[in-house]
Amino acid sequence: MKRKKKVILMNRREFLLKTAAGCAAFGLGTLGFPAIVFPKTQMKVGYIPILDHLTLPVSHARDNNSFKNIDIEPKLFKRWDDVAGALQAGAIGAAFLLSNFAMDIFNKGADIKTILIGHRHGSGIAVRKDSKINSPSDLRGKTIATPARISTHTALLDTYLRGGGLSLSDVTTTPVAPPDMVKALEAGGIDAFIVAEPWVAKAVIERTGRLLILSKDIAPNHICCIVVVRNDVLKTNSEGIQEWIDSLIKSGRFIEKDKVDNRSRNVAPIASKYMGHSETVVTEALQNPNDRITYSDLNPRKADYQTILNMSLRAKLMTNVDLNSFIDSSFYQGSRQK
Repeated sequence: MKRKKKVILMNRREFLLKTAAGCAAFGLGTLGFPAIVFPKTQMKVGYIPILDHLTLPVSHARDNNSFKNIDIEPKLFKRWDDVAGALQAGAIGAAFLLSNFAMDIFNKGADIKTILIGHRHGSGIAVRKDSKINSPSDLRGKTIATPARISTHTALLDTYLRGGGLSLSDVTTTPVAPPDMVKALEAGGIDAFIVAEPWVAKAVIERTGRLLILSKDIAPNHICCIVVVRNDVLKTNSEGIQEWIDSLIKSGRFIEKDKVDNRSRNVAPIASKYMGHSETVVTEALQNPNDRITYSDLNPRKADYQTILNMSLRAKLMTNVDLNSFIDSSFYQGSRQK
C-alpha cells in the first residue's frame, strides 16, 4: 500500500520569502544564479583649499557612501599646476579647475571636457590693511598676486583695472599659491592679491588685509572654477559620473539652504575638515554677504564660458578655444537634480 504524499501549501508571500532565504544561504541570487556584486569604480578628484570647490567635500561627506557606480576620493593639492599635471597624467580622473586655465590646457591637448560649473562669484581683491589703495587707478605700479598667470582672477583683475583707465600692463602680477597669499601680503612682498575665498576673508579676520572689492561687483554672476573630467573616464563610467553630478548639484542647493536656514553651521565643519580652514573664516566667506559666492546655478552654459574667454582674450592671456568641443552639458541636462 502506497503512502500518501504530504502536500504543503504556501501562499505567494511565504514562497518568495523562503526562496529568497534559501538563495541567500547558498550565495545565490533570487533567480537561483550566483549573486554578483559589481565593485564601484574609484575616481580621484583634484581640488585646492578654496570655497569654489565646496560642493566636492559636501557631496563626498553626504552622498559618497550611497553611490552605486562610483567611489569618489577627493585629492587635495596646493597649486594649480600640480592639479593640471595630475589630471593630464591620469593620476586623477577629474578636477575642479579655473575655467580659463582649463580651457588653455584643453587647447594644448589635454583630453578633457567640462561637465559642470563649480560655483559663481567667490573671489575678491585684498590690499594691506594700512594701504591707501581705494580704487582701480590706485593700483598703478603695484605688485599684485594672482593664483596663476592664466586664471579667472587675472582676467577679473584686468577688467577691474580697465574701470580706472588701466590694464595689466600698468601693474606687476606675480603667481602665488592661494595658501601663501595672506603671508605674502603680511610680509610686504605684494601690495594686493586677488584670489578665491576664504583667503580674502582670512586676511580681513586676521587684520592682515582689507577688502578692496568682491568679484561679484567686478563681473556680476561670473563663473570661475569648473568641473573637468578625462574623456576616458567619461566613456568608461558614465553612470557613475551621472551619480556624482547629481550629487554635486544637490550639494550646491544644500549649501545655499544652509546659508539661509543655519548661517552655514552645517557646511562650515565640512569645509574645515576637507580644507583646513577655521569654521569662523569659512562662515565669514559664505555669509558676509551671503551672495559672496553662490552654488545654486551650476548649469554649464556656453555663454558663461564665453564671457570668461572674452575677458581672457582681451587681457591677452590665451588664444581662442573651441567651446563646443570643450563643453559637455549632457550630464547636467540628464540630471534629476537640476
